[in-house]
Amino acid sequence: MMTERKVRYLISESEGMIMEYLWNQEEGKTFGDITEYLNTTCQKEWKKQTINTFIRRLMEKGLIVSQNSLKRRVYYPSMSYTDYRQGEAKDFLSEFYGGSMKMFLSAFSGGGKLDEDTANELKEILGDM
Repeated sequence: MMTERKVRYLISESEGMIMEYLWNQEEGKTFGDITEYLNTTCQKEWKKQTINTFIRRLMEKGLIVSQNSLKRRVYYPSMSYTDYRQGEAKDFLSEFYGGSMKMFLSAFSGGGKLDEDTANELKEILGDM
């Protein structure tokens, strides 16, 4: 029986660069593609071992997957950017506010009432759900 592994959404700025690159691609990318992007576009000049460590961490967190293709490993994001952001928000709410939107909004408003514009915006969002 295979158990589903929990995705860990907390990523470093460096891991975020890799994720952003993969999310913006039409197809998976090789280690060489990722290295070239980081060292050329992002001007990082990182060694292969450093980049490999970031990729391994992202795989362990469940955020990227890989497939072997013609003797090359190709990396893909395991979810869309939107799904990632939603998961990240749910994790944040769960970890810091026990999953309670009411507790979050209370902290967000400083314990006071929300201003009318914010309250109306929230009502509109909740009405669309």
